[in-house]
Amino acid sequence: MPAIAGPAVPAIPFPVPATDEAAPAPIIAATATTSPRPTPSRPMVAIIIDDMGYNLQLGLQFLQANSRLSFSFLPHAPHARELAQQAHASGHDILVHLPMEPKEKKWLFEPETLLSTDTPEQIRRKVEDMLAAIPDAAGSNNHMGSLFSENAQNMRIVIETLKARGLYFVDSVTTPGSQGLAVAQQLHLPSARRQLFLDNERETGAICRQLYQLAALAQHQGQAIGIGHPHQAMLAALDQCGDAAMQSVELVGVSGLMH
Repeated sequence: MPAIAGPAVPAIPFPVPATDEAAPAPIIAATATTSPRPTPSRPMVAIIIDDMGYNLQLGLQFLQANSRLSFSFLPHAPHARELAQQAHASGHDILVHLPMEPKEKKWLFEPETLLSTDTPEQIRRKVEDMLAAIPDAAGSNNHMGSLFSENAQNMRIVIETLKARGLYFVDSVTTPGSQGLAVAQQLHLPSARRQLFLDNERETGAICRQLYQLAALAQHQGQAIGIGHPHQAMLAALDQCGDAAMQSVELVGVSGLMH
């Protein structure tokens, strides 16, 4: 199919974060190190595909879509371990997608979702169990969490547990008040944050526009992280306009963007 031409998007200031109510929702002892930071001459972009592990065939299609995509696996999804093993063997960056409590209660919670009412020991145990489910992961990002991630004390326990395992953290920023990145920086954990959700509109043309916008952000800031989800419109957008959108930037595994 022909590529969808992208508009000339000027460099723009830092975007206002979306809440996890705007992001698509799913049905919801490892040691790793970050990859060496690449040094391309162009701005760097990472694309994380979240919510991996529920659909085996679709997941396999995404693994074959682009060798530089990064994948975040819901630890208790039925095909998460199998797909994560294949992703790791293929050289993809993989993360554990840690489910956290949102403000809206309409979403279906994943097993072991981190709750704002959990004790420190419960938080630590849940995080350790979920990390153990995806042993090849090099990092983690949060799934939902507009309530939980605003609590710095709770996020500190999460970040301390990740640091003990040598894992990095990507703040999905599902709420403007997220404390994840700030706490990670305080504890000197390699970390970053996402700039755009790519598929709040699950339509191929809209996702293509977001891919061009992501590249424009990277040109403005030096790097940018976008998050998408495993569905056919996202797959079609990557196929139809992904290469064209990324022409002006270097698509890298998210491990290379940790600070």
